[in-house]
Amino acid sequence: MQYTQPTLLTALEEGTFSFAYGISPWLFGVFVLLIIAGVWVTYLKTTRPLTPAWKTFFVATRSSVLVLILFCLLRPVITTMQAAPQETYLGVLIDDSQSMSIADLDGGQSRQAMVGETFFEDGIIDDLSESFQIRTFRFDSQTQRINGVDGLSEEGTASSINQALQYVDDQLNGLRLGGLVLVSDGADNGDEDPSNTAQDFGNRQIPIFTVGVGQEDIPQDIGIVDVTAAKTVLEGSVFNVQVGVNHQGYEGQEVELSIRDGQEVVASEVVTLGAQGVARRFDLELTPERPELIVYDLQVELQSGEIIEQNNSYSFLVDNTEKAALDVLYLEGHPRNEYKFIRRAVEGDESLRLATYLQTGPEKYYRQGIEAPTELSEGFPTTKEDLYAYEAIILGDIEESFFNADQLQMLDDFVAERGGGFLMSGMVDEEFIGTPIANILPITLVEENFLPGHLRGGIRRGAHATGELFYPRLTNNGEFSPLLRLSGEDGANDSLWRQLPELQGVFVSGRIKPGATVLLEHPVLQYQNQLLPIVAQQRYGSGRSISVTTASTWRWQMMLHSEDQSHETLWRQLLRWLAVSAPERITIDFDREFYNVGDEVSVTAVVLNDEYEPDNDATLWMQTTDPLDQVNDVPMEWDIEEDGVYRANFTVEEEGVFNLLVDVASAAGDAASDATEKRTAFVVTPSLREYTNAEMDAGLLGRIAAASGGAYFNLDNVNGLAESVEFTPNAYSREVQIDLWDQPWLLALLILLLCVDWIARRMKGLS
Repeated sequence: MQYTQPTLLTALEEGTFSFAYGISPWLFGVFVLLIIAGVWVTYLKTTRPLTPAWKTFFVATRSSVLVLILFCLLRPVITTMQAAPQETYLGVLIDDSQSMSIADLDGGQSRQAMVGETFFEDGIIDDLSESFQIRTFRFDSQTQRINGVDGLSEEGTASSINQALQYVDDQLNGLRLGGLVLVSDGADNGDEDPSNTAQDFGNRQIPIFTVGVGQEDIPQDIGIVDVTAAKTVLEGSVFNVQVGVNHQGYEGQEVELSIRDGQEVVASEVVTLGAQGVARRFDLELTPERPELIVYDLQVELQSGEIIEQNNSYSFLVDNTEKAALDVLYLEGHPRNEYKFIRRAVEGDESLRLATYLQTGPEKYYRQGIEAPTELSEGFPTTKEDLYAYEAIILGDIEESFFNADQLQMLDDFVAERGGGFLMSGMVDEEFIGTPIANILPITLVEENFLPGHLRGGIRRGAHATGELFYPRLTNNGEFSPLLRLSGEDGANDSLWRQLPELQGVFVSGRIKPGATVLLEHPVLQYQNQLLPIVAQQRYGSGRSISVTTASTWRWQMMLHSEDQSHETLWRQLLRWLAVSAPERITIDFDREFYNVGDEVSVTAVVLNDEYEPDNDATLWMQTTDPLDQVNDVPMEWDIEEDGVYRANFTVEEEGVFNLLVDVASAAGDAASDATEKRTAFVVTPSLREYTNAEMDAGLLGRIAAASGGAYFNLDNVNGLAESVEFTPNAYSREVQIDLWDQPWLLALLILLLCVDWIARRMKGLS
């Protein structure tokens, strides 16, 4: 409820009107009737004859004059609650976040400029100081005492009304606080609802008066609301950058999204905006070209009439630094073309190390790509520690008898628990049916005897249907999957796929498992009304698996010009995708996608032992290097509620790239560098949050005022604020009586009535 200085009418409605000399309003009414009766008697006889209407007029005017004089003589008063002048304090909180710099008011004036003009230049603060001792504060995500308009900067990257209310409550605790004035656009992005704190103020009779600044509906604006991109990529990888764009007033408008590396545009796309008020996501494909930390600038083309320009750009970081090669174990049953060409495909790719174990004959094996003489010297690893050293495993045309039961179960654990990648290429031994390998694969395995006659024969060549040449077909998922992209542009990608030579031979599997995705399929052959999958993938436990049901991808190299890199690109992307998801011994995560100056960064490190189980006995230190090359060491504390999880927090004060090094001393005594330290980075960018949903939130400000017993004002009608604050009851208000007898309007009314009576009497010739 909005309070103002009471008047006679409001006092009569609220029952706060009385006479200072103790005369009750009812007795005053009796006197009024007696006055009217007495005047009527005096007009029974007049010096000149009068019509009844004129007599009534003269009785009314003369009675009104006498009643008004009696009213003043009895000293009428209004009893109300009023702040005791200069005996109570008033806190004035002014929003100083970046959203207050938005120029959406008349004449292109910013919100903060209008606040400064209204409160400090036009005298609202002076009006308030007549009754209160003023304490002024600025707030964004933090609150600070200021002395005047010079203390405002519009630089806060977040605004928390709840934090501001609690801070002022603590600072003014012990003082006679009579109320608060909160000046804000209501674009609150704090973690807690300020209405609850406002309710607490109301319970203590401390009303909050909110003043809303800005437009409730911004008519024209396009803004980036979020960006999702891979933080870490392997050199040469293609990845998607997802951009969320919202707008008002530009439905159907074509705008350009572009990504810049410095001044160079490295990706761009013209998109059409959808319905206003609904965030729409767009994908741009990007391939980092420099082996280092790269800060990209994402921009939405600025349109004429846009009110907020700051939300049209955003910066994000991609870590494309050189990294240790991903270790892939490749087991092959015999020297086939596919084996030779897969090995050739990854030659020269420093992000992958392919350790192969090839069966060349009965009990004869050939090792390639090994790092030490003992690696694979005894064949397939027999312990989890040795197997888990790899990030991915490929099984070629190899028989089930190559493995014992423990090794098959280790493969299942490798994918499901270790989070490793698994790929099976070509023919699959029927003996794998019912084993853990069948569980891992994204396709079901079917005995050949259960297949229709025209599908029996597996992957053999010749006139058999399953051995014929065919052009594989990309599915809708495969067309946009980063695993099978040959170009970042859709048109060029389709063209390159059409130029690939035919494949020959397909292994017939059962149906796709629930949750699996087919990326490439046979154009004709079907099993149970489903085209035969050529490439399919799925999540399995913590890891990933892929099936490639042909052994002829080597034709994509042999049948094309020697300079064509399509075969190399596809296999590198498949193996990277499999291996990169496998967790490392040390994993670092952040609590947010992006940070701004002043934000607290929460860092979580997950530490695993040599069996990739959580390690609770490690000692961790985190070294941070800020953009100014200042180095700080912070210990990381074990989270007692989560195994293997360690946490640390710090606040960022500069924009730019922050480098982190987490050093681990484990009780297990591991000496491998990848198990003792981990490097990562993040970027502190200009904030978007203050320019997202930045319209004035009158609803929130109104709820805060209502919960505390205060009142809401718009900046346009704030002139009644001082009077409302003064006469709104608070914990230190006192009861006062306001005299009415000396009101100017009473004197004016009395003079008017006397003049009217005198003129009328002269007109009628009365003495």
